[in-house]
Amino acid sequence: MPIVGKLLGQEEADCEKGRHTDGQTKYVDEGVARLPLERAKGNLDVIPEHSGGGWVDGRDSLLNGCRRAKVTLKSVQNLQNYRSPRPSLMSFTRIFTAVFVVVFAAVIWTGCASAPVIVEEAPLSIPASPLDGMTAVLVDDAGLTLRRSVSQEQRYQATGPVTYVSAAPDESAVVISVGGSLIAVPREEGMINVLESGDAARVYTGAWSKDGSRFYFGFYVPAGDGMGAGGIRTWDRAADEVRDVGCSASKVVLAELASGSLLVRNVDNIYEVQTEGCATMRSVDARKMHKVTVSPDGAYLAYILRELVFNRENRSYEPDSTLYVESSTGGEAIKVIGDKYTPRNLSWRPDGSELLYDVAPPGGEAQRAVSVYTLSDARSTYVLPPNTSTAATEALMAPGGQHVLFRQSSTDGISDWQIKTTGSNFAQSIPMPNGAVVAAYWLDGNRLLIRTVETSAVVSVAGATPSLTDLEASVIWAW
Repeated sequence: MPIVGKLLGQEEADCEKGRHTDGQTKYVDEGVARLPLERAKGNLDVIPEHSGGGWVDGRDSLLNGCRRAKVTLKSVQNLQNYRSPRPSLMSFTRIFTAVFVVVFAAVIWTGCASAPVIVEEAPLSIPASPLDGMTAVLVDDAGLTLRRSVSQEQRYQATGPVTYVSAAPDESAVVISVGGSLIAVPREEGMINVLESGDAARVYTGAWSKDGSRFYFGFYVPAGDGMGAGGIRTWDRAADEVRDVGCSASKVVLAELASGSLLVRNVDNIYEVQTEGCATMRSVDARKMHKVTVSPDGAYLAYILRELVFNRENRSYEPDSTLYVESSTGGEAIKVIGDKYTPRNLSWRPDGSELLYDVAPPGGEAQRAVSVYTLSDARSTYVLPPNTSTAATEALMAPGGQHVLFRQSSTDGISDWQIKTTGSNFAQSIPMPNGAVVAAYWLDGNRLLIRTVETSAVVSVAGATPSLTDLEASVIWAW
């Protein structure tokens, strides 16, 4: 750590900065400290006593300014016990001159001669980082790192792709799957917690309780078109305990319902089960339900129903893909839009009040466009009207509903990401980091975390012009 030599009653020495690894403030007698500055004749090199050596710097205005000698603070202290050879006449002359200089200095700088030299620590100069002031979770070749500040980090050695990310409702923690391990990362205090680990091919799903006190997760290893070994478990945060729910067939967690029961599934069925023992309360045939997604509040299911429908005109069965929404507790499904629009890419508004999806308008002339279905009035509206030159897909709505992020693709093959803001008739492009986009998350109502194959960045859309801050690392989550 850099140190600066300073005499009491004078300005801080402006000599070349040195280095010292002891990490403590040192008081060095002025006369001794000046010894290495006034190099003695002969072989009087002071050998550093810690690895790498160091420099002690000081100012002696009466002895032609700054001089420097190889020495450590510990070595300076050892000089107090140094016994020089028998002095010669020249030595006495030098000693007399030195005493005269010291007395003269004491007259001019009253009190300085009796004051000690203080060698102080200077603050460590660390380059500014885009992550300063943020708590961030990073994943690199060395593993997963929780960085709460420049000096406070926790690391877990897990390598592999990030396949699952889920933040607690109160944002106090995030659960991340890395290379077969499911890891809980607290935001403000506490340690990284490994909830489950296994084969790197494991698939994880999960859902938080409404108050964030529990996290339910399912896992399995893919086996052909089915689910291999796995199970469903729950993590109690207060007790820091992981236990098995007791499900033998289901291995995917969809949601915790308002009643406190769990919505789970296997390849063929969706079940409502109890959290203790996994007793079945209700089951639904899910073999024709695709892209099933549950609203963040757990109140609704959205899915694309694919089945063969008889066409009376050509008297044959044709595949049909219709988008439906229904209550997670059962009841009649609501048709959102039919097969002729080929609905795709379902995503929920964070409060669960709206469902986003993209469609291909019939006729084949217009490109795909993003539509929003509002549960309260059971109506769909376009985010932007369809056009013949650009397609809009893969929409993601910000908390509060003010912004919608979507991918825009032109017929000539050019693609970028755009933001449509409430009250504006147009969308605008946003700056993006290098590399193909792997994931995007809204950190709040105005900030996006974009993760690519090369790096991560935070995009702010709060101002008139969106701005990008490259995080210069693979950041998975940030607060």
